[in-house]
Amino acid sequence: MPYGSQQPDDGNPYAAGNPYGAPTPPPPPGPPPGYGYPTAPPPPDQPYGYPPQPAPGYGYGYPPPAPQDGPTCRFCGGFPAVDTTVRGHQGLLLAYRMLRMSGPFCRTCGTATVRDMSARTLVQGWWSPVSVLLAPITLLLNLVPNGRIKQLPPPVPGSHGPQLDPGVPLGRRPHALMLLLPLSLVVTLVLVATGALGPKQDDPAKPIAIPTVTVPPVSTFSPPALPTYTPRPFPSPTFTMPPLPSITLPPPSDPSTEANSIDQAKSGDCLRNENGTGATHDANPKITMLPCGDSRAQYKVVFKYLATSDEKVCEKQPKSDSTYTRTYSNLPSLSYVLCLQSLHG
Repeated sequence: MPYGSQQPDDGNPYAAGNPYGAPTPPPPPGPPPGYGYPTAPPPPDQPYGYPPQPAPGYGYGYPPPAPQDGPTCRFCGGFPAVDTTVRGHQGLLLAYRMLRMSGPFCRTCGTATVRDMSARTLVQGWWSPVSVLLAPITLLLNLVPNGRIKQLPPPVPGSHGPQLDPGVPLGRRPHALMLLLPLSLVVTLVLVATGALGPKQDDPAKPIAIPTVTVPPVSTFSPPALPTYTPRPFPSPTFTMPPLPSITLPPPSDPSTEANSIDQAKSGDCLRNENGTGATHDANPKITMLPCGDSRAQYKVVFKYLATSDEKVCEKQPKSDSTYTRTYSNLPSLSYVLCLQSLHG
């Protein structure tokens, strides 16, 4: 342009001022630039006309927290956190179950865990004989992790995700009313032990007044006389028994002469052959049993073999020098052999 300054290279004819050479007045005061053309080039990746945006954090728009070397919460990932264990107890009538939840916990999630497990213990921890003692112990043990969790500061903003809801304190929950159950049991035991609930021994026993019941008199009733009946006599037939025949038994024989008397002999008994000959040479011996102190005893039974009639079995007895054999042909199981030792050999 011949009447003004040279046109700038950006192609805007009004950017260099008045083309006719007049001085450019200063811009009037107004709001700071933000909508329209900024006075300075925007930062990289920043749209024109918008205020600066904060750097993204952990879902809440906070700047990313500094790196943390300690433990982080197992539920929300926040820090600081403490590594501790929260316990619970359940009574199952004849059995019980011990519960535990290990950390690390932040302050918010740890408080929620302690309150939840303690509330469950107050309701479920009394229903077995052993649980009456274990439930209070479990509640007392939870005081240690609860104290460590309360010492933590709140989690660092931007370092955690969704957290557990702690809810109201344990003392403001209806679960705390279950403490009246063991408390009433303890009070009852104390009153029984001190004798406050039982009868007092100093007071004399008072007689119990038994109410008297007056029974109205029963009216007498005489039943009418029943007719009597006398049966006619009936003659019974008579029977005459024939006389019984008389049986005369023979006189009992001497047991020492019976053949079966020797059948009762056993080891240690003494015998005598009434024929006067040796038992091994007499074909028909007449053996009788005598006391061993009797001078007439000739033999002593060393051993008795049952269910056999073989005299050679006495060869197994070194003291035996004679034998006596009893044979039952129809019943071989009753046969036996007596191994004898001569007393006057």
